[in-house]
Parts: sequence; C-alpha cells; structure tokens
Amino acid sequence: MNELWRFASHRKVMELNELDPELRECVRDGDGVADHYGGRTPFTFVDQRGDEILLLERLADGRVEAGTAYNMTCGYGTGILGDDIRHLASGFTGFLDRATTTNDEFHSVERHHLVSRVKRLIASHTDTRETDWELTFTSTGSEAMDLALQLVLLDGFHLASGVDARRERDVVIACHGAWHGWVLGTNQMLDRRQFTDGLPRLANGQVVFMQYGNLDDLQAVFSAYRGRIRAAVVEGILGDGGVVRASHAWWEMLFGLCAKENVRLIDDEVLTGFRTGAMLALPRGRAPDCVTLGKALGFGLFPISAVAWRRPPLSLRAGVGVRTFNARPFQASVVDACLEHVEHHALFARSAELGERAIRELMEIARRYPSVFKAVRGQGLLIGIELADSLARQGRRIRDELLRNGVLTEIESGIFSRKLPRSARVNETLRLTPPLTVSESSLADAIQRIATYASRLAEQSNSHGLATMADNA
Repeated sequence: MNELWRFASHRKVMELNELDPELRECVRDGDGVADHYGGRTPFTFVDQRGDEILLLERLADGRVEAGTAYNMTCGYGTGILGDDIRHLASGFTGFLDRATTTNDEFHSVERHHLVSRVKRLIASHTDTRETDWELTFTSTGSEAMDLALQLVLLDGFHLASGVDARRERDVVIACHGAWHGWVLGTNQMLDRRQFTDGLPRLANGQVVFMQYGNLDDLQAVFSAYRGRIRAAVVEGILGDGGVVRASHAWWEMLFGLCAKENVRLIDDEVLTGFRTGAMLALPRGRAPDCVTLGKALGFGLFPISAVAWRRPPLSLRAGVGVRTFNARPFQASVVDACLEHVEHHALFARSAELGERAIRELMEIARRYPSVFKAVRGQGLLIGIELADSLARQGRRIRDELLRNGVLTEIESGIFSRKLPRSARVNETLRLTPPLTVSESSLADAIQRIATYASRLAEQSNSHGLATMADNA
C-alpha cells in the first residue's frame, strides 16, 4: 500500500497487470454492485489517510493512473469524524464484547444513554424540554422520513372506529427540489419525473409543492389550501435542490402559519443534522412537531437514523415503527461515544467557524470565475457551489475533472422544474461535506485546488469563445 501511495504522489500511470490480482479485478470489472447512476465512474477508492484518499482511475487505453484527493464528501456526508474515528476504534471492541443482541421491545442501558443524549441535543436547540420528545430509531433516512409521514398521516385517526378526525386535511406541502428518500411514501414528495413516473400515488391525499425559502409562495400555498393542509415537510437546508438556505423571516412565517392552521411540521435534518455548526440547521428556538436525523448519525460506520416527535400533538400507534435494527446496544454504544467526542471537542462550533471561512473564500473564487461558478451557498460544513449557466447540467463531468485535480466532491441535482420561473431555478451544484475534523490545512489546500481548476476551466472557456468569434468573423 505504501508503494501505491508513492505512485499516487507522482500521478504514475501503470499497466493493469502491475496491480495485485484482487485490486486488478475490481479496477477492471467494478465491484459488482448494480449501476444506479446510468454509468458508474472509472475510479476505484483504495485507501484513506487523514483527509486524503488514494484512488485509481482506469484510463481509456486500459492502463491505470494512481492519484490522491482530499475527501470533501466523507461518504454522502456521513463520516463526520473523519480520521478521528481511529481514536475511538479501540473502545468499540469492548462495546462488542458487552453488547446483547436484543430488540427494542426490551430495554438496554446503552440505548438509554443514546436516547438521552439525542433528546438533550434536540431540546437544547429547539428551546424545549427533553420530556417533550419521543424518539425511535430506524436504519436509513428514507425509513425515518417514511415513519415521520406515518405519524402525521395517522394523527387524528382512531383505529377502533375507523374515523379520521382530520379527514378534511388531505394536503401535504413539500418543496420543489427537495429530497426525502427512496421509499414509496417519501417518493410522493419528490417533483422529479425520473424518480416518480410509473410509481403509484397516494389515492386519498395530494402533495402540493412550494418554492423553498420564498415568502410569497409560502403565503400563497397556505392561502390556497386553507383548512386542507395536514402537514408541511421541509429540510433544514434544501439539499439536492442546490444547498439553498431559507431566511429567518421565512422560517418565522412557516412556523406561524403552521401554528395558525394547525398544520404538523416535519423538519427533515437527515442531510443537515450535526454538520451546519449546530445540532440542527433550522434556526435555534424553533420547535417543529417532528425531526428526522440520519446520515451523520451513523458516523459512516453503519446506517442508523432517528425520528423524534413532540407529544402532543403526535403519538405512535402500537406496532407502527417497529424495526429489526432499532439502535441495537452495540450500535447505540458506538454512536453515543462518537457524539460524546463531537461535544467534548466542540466540533459544532469548529464547523461553524471553518465553514464561514470556507464559504467566504469560495465566494471570492466564484466572483473571479463567473463562467465556471454562479453562486456559493451553505452553512457550517455543508457547502454548495452552483455551476454557471453554461455548465448547468455538466456536474458529473466537473466532479470527475475536479477529482483528477485532487478534490472529491458530490453533485446536487439543482432545480430545473418548468413550473418555476427561470429566476427560481438552480443549476447542478457541487456539494462539499468534509468531516467536522478536517484539518485547516487540508481544507485550505482543497479550496486552492478548486480555484486552480476554476482558473484553468475559465481560460479554456474564454479560448473557446475567442475561437468561435474568429470562426464567425
């Protein structure tokens, strides 16, 4: 492995047969997982040291190029402790030795510790009491959001009589460009045909979409469907729609309208939780009816998500929400230890400070190269760099080229809905979700590499433009 790292530092190109047999097979044929993306990348990730990953790219001629890149994604934003997880790993063996394999029908001290910590963090952020909240765990963020939907849809329904006291409330409000998961329930809240067409819709309800962060649209939707709105589902920051923040005024109006109209509010923090400089991305002191957490809650080690709801108004019907893996004692011990590490090392405050600095520097890069980047948005260490209009749908190409230049990012889909005015649409967006422990030097170097790449791309664009003008002269 040391030899591969040495090759990577020089961007060495080698023959495929120079690799170890197992690695050679993976680079040549892929890892066997089905292609969810309409074409998987030519990159294979081999190792990680600190904030850098070792990668191999299979070239068009069949040879292989070794390289390194700063990991500014930590696996869809999950691995928020980065390399610090190694400092905790020695304790995991003890957790495994002691942990029972009981389900959540039986109590465990390990789960009690985790539930207490998560409730405390949520209560502190929302200015509520820990006792105001109920909490359960699921595996994936999709499951968490599906359970949150069940909570608000079953609110007011009496099983014995079959009567729904809120039956006239048949509308759920969601946002254009939002992402709430893959399962059929959450699929109802997506407004992109490639994910929804051909799948059944709920027969007894309607999903109405509004523009995230737009005060006029928020007011108009609540006015148009007054008396019919059962729930509103929003993200702490609009993620896949381009890392879009909403103003405090928008949040204030949203909470005010929900309270006035007796609408249940779900705050989806699956992507945003833990990484925006605080426990949650929504403004402090605001208490939604339901909060979902995921991704970072598993620290990149395993899938675990959480659903927290306030009582009243919400309650869980017996049997609903039972999961095979509901924070088993081993999982609970690991997650609790990792959260303790986050708190002990003040990583929320650190991510807020680093993020503010990074966003400011990236904004300056976007200002210098408007032919490459249109805007920079974010909070804490959830950062989006929107591509320029000329590159609006070239996110995958840009992501791969940037990876070759030493920075791993991810792509957000943006918002291209024709139901919205052009001014409200968002181009594909590079997403940076580095670990909360990323070193200042790694982050600074990654930003410099982004600047260098943007400069080169802008120069190519200008050269192409001049050549086109000459051809037309």
